[in-house]
Amino acid sequence: MSKYDTSPAISHRAIVDAHVHFYDASQNKHGFLEKNDPTYEALVEGYFSRSPRTYLLDSYLKDSASCQVEGIVWHEYLSDDAVRETRWVQHLAEACPVPIALVALVDFLDPELEQRLETYRSLPNVAAVREHLGWDRTNPLKRFAKRPDLLSDPSWQRGLRHLRNHDFKCGLEIFAPQIPDLLRVVRLYPDIGFTLAVQGWPLDLGQAGFARWRSDLYELSRCDNVTADVSAIECVFGMNWTAEQISPWLLALIDMFGPTRCMFGSHLPIAKLSRGFDHLYRAYEQIIAGFSPAEQDQMLRGVAAAWFGIKSGEAIRPI
Repeated sequence: MSKYDTSPAISHRAIVDAHVHFYDASQNKHGFLEKNDPTYEALVEGYFSRSPRTYLLDSYLKDSASCQVEGIVWHEYLSDDAVRETRWVQHLAEACPVPIALVALVDFLDPELEQRLETYRSLPNVAAVREHLGWDRTNPLKRFAKRPDLLSDPSWQRGLRHLRNHDFKCGLEIFAPQIPDLLRVVRLYPDIGFTLAVQGWPLDLGQAGFARWRSDLYELSRCDNVTADVSAIECVFGMNWTAEQISPWLLALIDMFGPTRCMFGSHLPIAKLSRGFDHLYRAYEQIIAGFSPAEQDQMLRGVAAAWFGIKSGEAIRPI
């Protein structure tokens, strides 16, 4: 019998979910929801067309009822109008009994970047911004950036300077072969807090890929302005992932970054296309069971709360 029991029943543990998507296709346009998009289908092995066209707080709280959710970190969902989408979620957050931090979309080459950041600054729950930079040189279906060289583009790098005028964390979603390029960017801006998305998104899940991923991440983990986000398990390890499969990767990540710089997210509703919330958090709990109760609480709740400024009953960021 496996030492990992991913049966649905888990403890009613307090968590801050570090990665959630709320959206409503009737309120904001998401092009990839309106037609079959081969890129997104490839991410979840052809299941994406089964994802809901609306996913709101009530559905999330039902799906996550096995845990005591003390905070939520909403991530933008590639709306055709990112500012409109973020304003819409800000209204949801203001009426929500659970504190919600917002991670909004940016383009660091946008000539109107500063204006966009000022707009986000006017929304008190925006705690971070992010850009999708994943570029797989061998698979055209895994290319989310405009170009493969943005991380090394001096103009793009200069765009990051605008964050110095704002109290925003910066999320950069990349694939594992891009980690060395990300490392150079992080070292350029030690005064900016960076979120490493999707555990550094490994592409090669074999032994050699694991060794390279761990070696590159070790160097990044030495930069204390980086915190790691564990989420989107199904996008990396497949829809039928197992706890045995993901355990070495997650434990290696925690070993490098430490329990005070790792946070866990559900990636709902996409996770529902795979194992679902209960199985996912059961696996998380069992993988980190060897850590102290305080360290477990940090990873499942405290790190995300501190990183994104979530405090019960308060706005995320004063304006």
